[in-house]
Amino acid sequence: MKKITLTILLIATFGLTACSEQQVNEWACGHQFGQERCFNLVTKALDAKKYETAKKYLEKSANYGDVQAQTRLGILYTLDYVGKTDYSKAVHWLQKASNKDYGYAQVELGKLYEYGFGVEKNYQKAFELYKKSAYQGNDIAQFKLGIMYAKGKGVQQDYIQANEWFKKSANQNYAPAQHNLGISYDHGWGVKQDYILAFQWYEKAANQEYVSSQYAVAEMYEKGQGVERNFTKAKEYYKKACNSEFEEVCNNIENIGKKEN
Repeated sequence: MKKITLTILLIATFGLTACSEQQVNEWACGHQFGQERCFNLVTKALDAKKYETAKKYLEKSANYGDVQAQTRLGILYTLDYVGKTDYSKAVHWLQKASNKDYGYAQVELGKLYEYGFGVEKNYQKAFELYKKSAYQGNDIAQFKLGIMYAKGKGVQQDYIQANEWFKKSANQNYAPAQHNLGISYDHGWGVKQDYILAFQWYEKAANQEYVSSQYAVAEMYEKGQGVERNFTKAKEYYKKACNSEFEEVCNNIENIGKKEN
């Protein structure tokens, strides 16, 4: 059997030498032994912003049945890089990969069901997809599952469960989950209120340039909540968070702490 397989590969290789590089690439994306080459070609095309080229390779690989290609193609159709977004095609390809229990596809398909893009909005369906992906260890899915529990979307509201999933995601260093865990400790949602822990989680996310957490850390430094009051540090984090979202703070950074003097 090994000899037969080797012979087939050699024949295919010699046969392709007479083809153009483009033909070789397209052949690779449509066959088992070329999937690694195809993955690299797609990544290179996306990095170069050659989206039509990436799409062509992805379609070949997705039709072959590669779940990564199906997922990446589905995501590509949710963007406007290849013309008008096409959520129905996005759903089509993400569903194919999800049916093979591919976690990354499940979380992306869950988003479409949560927001009603290409499908009728269905929180329960979104919840189930997030859950399947979360149990595979996907940090984004764990965070999204936490959000669903916190807001009572597709499941009964449960802050304790929400925090359990936020923590799983936060421990994988996912900044939005770290921020939300900080919020829970800040307000005592599903946990005993603890400003020290709130500050620690905010700070972890802030150090990853998560703007909302930078603002939260600045506030805690200014108020002395969970950390010793430090106006210098407060200004430092306010400046980091200074963007259109917090324009009012940007204009008043220099006044921080003056009222205490």
